[in-house]
Amino acid sequence: MMKYRLGLDLGSTSIGWAVLRLNEIEVGKYEPAAIIRTGVRIFSDGRNPKDGSSLAVTRRVARAARRRRDRLLRRKESMLRQLVALGFFPADEEARQRLVDLNPYHLRAKGLDEALTPNEFGRALFHINQRRGFKSNRKTDKSDADGSVMKKAIADLKAKLDELGVRTVGEYLYQRMQKGQPTRARLRQFTVQQDNGRNKIEKSYDLYIDRGMVEYEFEQLWSVQEKFNPELYNATAKECLKHILLYQRPLKPVDPGRCSFLPQQKRAAKALPIAQHARIYQFANHLRYLDANNQEVPLTLSQRNIVASELLKSSKRTFDQLRKALDFSGTAKFNIEDAKTKDVQGDRTAGILSGKKYFGNQWFKFDAELQNQIVEKLLYEENEAELIDWLVAHTGVTSEDAEVISAAPLPDGYGSLSVMALQRILPELKKDVISYDKAVVNAGFESHSALATYHDGEIYPELPYYGTVLARHIGFGTNNPDDTDEQRYGRINNPTVHIGLNQLRQVVNGLIKEYGHPTQIVIELARDLKLGVDERNRIKKEQAENQKNNERRRQEIAAIIGKTAEQVTRLDLQKMILWEELAESPQDRCCPYTGRHISATMLFSAEVEIEHILPFSRTLDDSLNNKTVAMAWANRAKGNATPFEAFAGQQIEGIHYADILNRTGRMKKEKRYRFAEGAYEKWLREDKDFLARALNDTRYFSRIAKEYISVICPKHTWAIPGQLTALLRTQLGLNAILDEIEEKKNRHDHRHHAVDACVIAMTDRGMLQRFATENARTQGKQYSRLIQRIEPPWPTFREQVRRAVSAIWVSYKPDHSHEGAMHNDTAYGLLGDGKMHHHKVVDGRRTEVIEALNVIPMTCEKANKRHGMNADGSPKAYKGYKGDSNYCMEIFLNEKGKWQSDVISTYDAYQIVRKQGLEQLRHKTLAQNGKPLVMRLMRNDLIKMEHSDLLGLYRVCALSTNGVITLAPHNESNVDARNRDKDDPFSYTFKTAGSLQKAKARLTTVSATGRLKDPGFKE
Repeated sequence: MMKYRLGLDLGSTSIGWAVLRLNEIEVGKYEPAAIIRTGVRIFSDGRNPKDGSSLAVTRRVARAARRRRDRLLRRKESMLRQLVALGFFPADEEARQRLVDLNPYHLRAKGLDEALTPNEFGRALFHINQRRGFKSNRKTDKSDADGSVMKKAIADLKAKLDELGVRTVGEYLYQRMQKGQPTRARLRQFTVQQDNGRNKIEKSYDLYIDRGMVEYEFEQLWSVQEKFNPELYNATAKECLKHILLYQRPLKPVDPGRCSFLPQQKRAAKALPIAQHARIYQFANHLRYLDANNQEVPLTLSQRNIVASELLKSSKRTFDQLRKALDFSGTAKFNIEDAKTKDVQGDRTAGILSGKKYFGNQWFKFDAELQNQIVEKLLYEENEAELIDWLVAHTGVTSEDAEVISAAPLPDGYGSLSVMALQRILPELKKDVISYDKAVVNAGFESHSALATYHDGEIYPELPYYGTVLARHIGFGTNNPDDTDEQRYGRINNPTVHIGLNQLRQVVNGLIKEYGHPTQIVIELARDLKLGVDERNRIKKEQAENQKNNERRRQEIAAIIGKTAEQVTRLDLQKMILWEELAESPQDRCCPYTGRHISATMLFSAEVEIEHILPFSRTLDDSLNNKTVAMAWANRAKGNATPFEAFAGQQIEGIHYADILNRTGRMKKEKRYRFAEGAYEKWLREDKDFLARALNDTRYFSRIAKEYISVICPKHTWAIPGQLTALLRTQLGLNAILDEIEEKKNRHDHRHHAVDACVIAMTDRGMLQRFATENARTQGKQYSRLIQRIEPPWPTFREQVRRAVSAIWVSYKPDHSHEGAMHNDTAYGLLGDGKMHHHKVVDGRRTEVIEALNVIPMTCEKANKRHGMNADGSPKAYKGYKGDSNYCMEIFLNEKGKWQSDVISTYDAYQIVRKQGLEQLRHKTLAQNGKPLVMRLMRNDLIKMEHSDLLGLYRVCALSTNGVITLAPHNESNVDARNRDKDDPFSYTFKTAGSLQKAKARLTTVSATGRLKDPGFKE
């Protein structure tokens, strides 16, 4: 079998690969001799392009909302069914409908003193079941910013009930209704001025009911009514109805993931004392001080013990405090001490729980076992009442103190090791001043560095599912052989990495089938090379300054909005940063569009929003340079337009374009130009289309990918930095390769990933080491001289790259699932004309757009009955929803042998699957209308066809309901933005079913390894 080196260029949405044949120049030593083949695989990163959030999160939130509603409906149905079965509701639906007119609040008050008919009691209980009150779950409430407001409202309501002498919450709500006061909880916000003169936003509820009040009311009503009718109000009926009313599903426990050393064990919570102690001893063993010659000197065992002792009794210690404890001079320095690091993290759990609010010094008198039990209870006990009882019984605190302790803000998250692993490693760390690596080995585990390729030691013939060999990076699976790999072994939560690793597996295993097992693998890591001292110091200083400024901002924001600094969100910080950019003085900070002054308090109200200067939908630019803060109404007026498009050509009261330019003239140039004419075109020319988060995803992806791919080539896999790839590509004259192939300048070609892969594959370990050493020695100032001495690996290298890249068929990950959003989230009112009216900005002018809606008349009595009727007998208004996506376009043969098309929307696809099954939706020979199927097209499918007298491969970019197919050459990238750019020569190709037939089109496939399968044109 051929010896070859595989080069991989990994991106968040792409994999470029190159196979280079190797010549063996001596035993075990190889050099590249020829490019066999290269290719590109393109796939989605699994994220929402607007905010970078996982699409799985969006789906999960929607699914959770559906499940909550389904549970409510099931509970109502269950209550209704049992009320009928137990004799509290009539079996006849019309008779039950007449009970709706009874006032349930009156019945809930009346039932405390007088007998209720069974139907009246059923009506009251059904109403209670509708809104059964809030049930506190301490694990989720801690992260709820409004939790304390809610609890205060509940406490205030309980006090009010006692003050008024009201027996139940139902009786109180009836009194409020009689006075014309609201009976539902409403969140209110208002601004108050503090003693220091600053304003903050206060939140409150008029009233808020908890589940305990509802349970008490049920007991009171039942106890009164059973006196009048003990046979009906029996113990069995009570238990049945009470269970339906009060039952709440327990929370699904968080999966902490697997231990790095003992994958069968779960990771330990960071708050556990053993996890805190292990971290502290690891740090103390690593700590060094600098002698008179600035040489690092390790601590002695006694000195290490002093440092550990200091850290174990406090949440943090400053370096000055450590110096004092060690009896060092004030000028002595530690190795990790710099402008950014002023203190050291200690035992955060002990620091918190030994505070005056909690256990105080009593915490240190508890033995290790009790301390551990306390922390476990605080972490895992969901029921607050049970936790308080346990704390009182086992620690001797009062119930009031226990309630405060139950809310202690312990450290969140999990470490990488299990309790069992820590129990073996911690004694080794304590025994002597040794490194963590040595402690791991002494504890009987593999060396820490060996975890980079942690698996069972086997060299795999091909890549297995990543969950089988990267157990320490993922959560627990079911371990059920009948489940899918994802369910059985678990998966990485980062969607980009999950998709990327699966695609890497497809590409690599496909190449192994073609060429056999790789001899060597080179992968590019998206990280910088080792930096020189000056550069590291500069970056640390900048980070320290940013950290200081953000801490200041957090404190100021917390004072304004009435939260703690820890509760200030990233969005809050962004608002403050953008506000400060408006002007140096707070008095001069005003909305860029309206000129209205924005105060600090106003900044965090609904009046002010973060606004994308150049529309996000057109640029995908979510950087701070493309954001500002503005009045919400001005943001609405601007819409999906640039400032010039929105305001230069039309008069809007309160907004004048010339004033906008004057106000924004003092902004930094990277932001200022975006308000001017031609800003969008300039942005396009400067190629700002790559999402800011992509690099971070790529760094993580490439690092995990190297560990993953090492299982098939553990001793001959190495990584090179992206910086080196770019320099080598320039030195070898490969930047212009794609321009030569296309005979035009084009910076937007997916095949550039393959060019990079060729460069990566030619890079050996010796070259990487020489480059890294020179780069660190000269602090990045003279490495170009080293690059200039690098020659191509063989004379025809550049020509072979050009030939290999020109032969590429770009491969796209198919997504033929019908699952997705069936329609837009916005509900529209139907005006009766079957059309949807809205406005959009075209060429700087606001124009009305009318789109036709497919309105389905609902005339049957059953449909109106299901939807509901108004009090006057008229049917309730329906909401109209606009379908936003199409599943596919079916091209079929008509009776005359001509091609025609039907578009199947995502909504229609769901209905077909629901009624006729998935097989019908994907029928291989028939369209949904029953006619002979020519092809079924979906986004990112590939078509081979004749265009401009040339046979080419085109990608399906969009499908329109009017039968138009939007296409682009398979290698073109960033096509949507470029099609809108008047200065870019690229433009879409548009076809219909008829024109595709004339172009001799056929649906083709390209495998993950770039192999084209063309069935040929069939009439």
